[in-house]
Amino acid sequence: MVSEPESKLPEKRVRIGGIWRILMLVLADGLCVFSCAWCVLRAYKAAGLGHYEMSQYLKLLPFCGVLIICNALFRCYQGSILYPGAGLNKIEEIRRLAGSAAITFLLLLGTLTYAHQAQTYSRFCLFVSVCLICVVLPIVRALLRHLLKWIDVGQTDILIAGTNRNGARVALEFQSDSYYGFRVVGFLDEQPVKPGTTVSNVPVLGTLDDAERVAKQLKVEYLVCCLSVSEFSRCYQNFSQYFKHITFVPAGQIFPISWLTPISIGVYSGFEIRNKLLQPIPRLLKSFVELILALAAIIVLLPVFLVLAAVIKFTSPGPVFYGSIRLGLGGKKITVWKFRSMYEDADKRLEDLFARRPELKAEWIRTRKLKEDPRITPVGHFLRKTSLDELPQFWNVLTGSMSLIGPRPIVDDEVRYYGGYYEMRKRVKPGITGLWQISGRSDADYPSRVRLDAYYIMNWSIWMDYYIFFKTVYTVLMCKGAR
Repeated sequence: MVSEPESKLPEKRVRIGGIWRILMLVLADGLCVFSCAWCVLRAYKAAGLGHYEMSQYLKLLPFCGVLIICNALFRCYQGSILYPGAGLNKIEEIRRLAGSAAITFLLLLGTLTYAHQAQTYSRFCLFVSVCLICVVLPIVRALLRHLLKWIDVGQTDILIAGTNRNGARVALEFQSDSYYGFRVVGFLDEQPVKPGTTVSNVPVLGTLDDAERVAKQLKVEYLVCCLSVSEFSRCYQNFSQYFKHITFVPAGQIFPISWLTPISIGVYSGFEIRNKLLQPIPRLLKSFVELILALAAIIVLLPVFLVLAAVIKFTSPGPVFYGSIRLGLGGKKITVWKFRSMYEDADKRLEDLFARRPELKAEWIRTRKLKEDPRITPVGHFLRKTSLDELPQFWNVLTGSMSLIGPRPIVDDEVRYYGGYYEMRKRVKPGITGLWQISGRSDADYPSRVRLDAYYIMNWSIWMDYYIFFKTVYTVLMCKGAR
């Protein structure tokens, strides 16, 4: 993680930072609300479902401001409009955006009813507009954040305290993900380091005792501490004098942050954790929605099923479907169905490859996948690249052995990698897609997969499934990480 190439300290220059990022998000929210409503109204009129004057609906334009005010109150603008800080968790932001849209809709209906104008407007159009806003608004925000990162505008300069593995991972997360809007300008280390030392291609600017000098020199107001609890406690009072924002990221901890609430007991601080896994209503809702979606997918994709079955059958000998034994709910064995993407003698081909190239066996043990897998047919490569081989798993969802979204299905041999997390993992059904599939898929190493599965289980919510579903669509279309 740490290297010592020649590098220069970051130069001081004028940067368009967090305030501009927030103002652009506000503008994007307003334009998105107006565009969604306009598109629904135009479609409504084009379908001949009603007649209206656009000027009449333009009178409702001030309610775009109501949604923006709700977003600001719900902290959907990265801290606050005038005081940027850390943003919300991605899934929490989606939930709050939907809440803002719902509140705006209810206030609009209430206002129209009070003014005796409810019959003047199409309530169906208004409702559809709100539903469309809930879907489109997070997508528009994601695109805007990608653009801002690409043109290097609206980014907040930060320092990271701690050059350990945790600090390096946090830096890579900030560098690769446009959601946060953080630009890592340097590291502070517990011990003195050689000049020119870098971590994740970011220079180490000094020790923890140099925090004041570096903060003033670079005009940085945000610090992310990736230190041990004892080290952070020792340095906190010193850090708080120079930084307006301090975020503490303890190493190796996976907390259910979606259901964690700070509490105060006298002079003592703590937090309360709500266990969603033990609440039956959210889980029943998840099962019901996924059942409907799986049934709809099978009906809509039936022609695709037939075409793929014919291609597989006529391009290589063997059955169309392949059933692999995996561990399901409660650790019970289930058959997970896929379109066959391998040759019939796949196991022999793998053994022959390891005999010729034993160094590849280490890669297989580490990831359970190979970049050049001799077992896969030419059609199978296409199926895996596009994830079409997993379409038969909708049948698993329909029969109740799998979820649409959940931890990846594993075999007996993989249980040892989960350690103490496996007992928790057994309490949920495996899914067709999940966090690891949208976070690198085949490129993610095994410890990362375990952490992602554990994070999903401990933070599960309908809104997280909502996020994963749409991110899966994007990941599959871009063929990211697939093999």
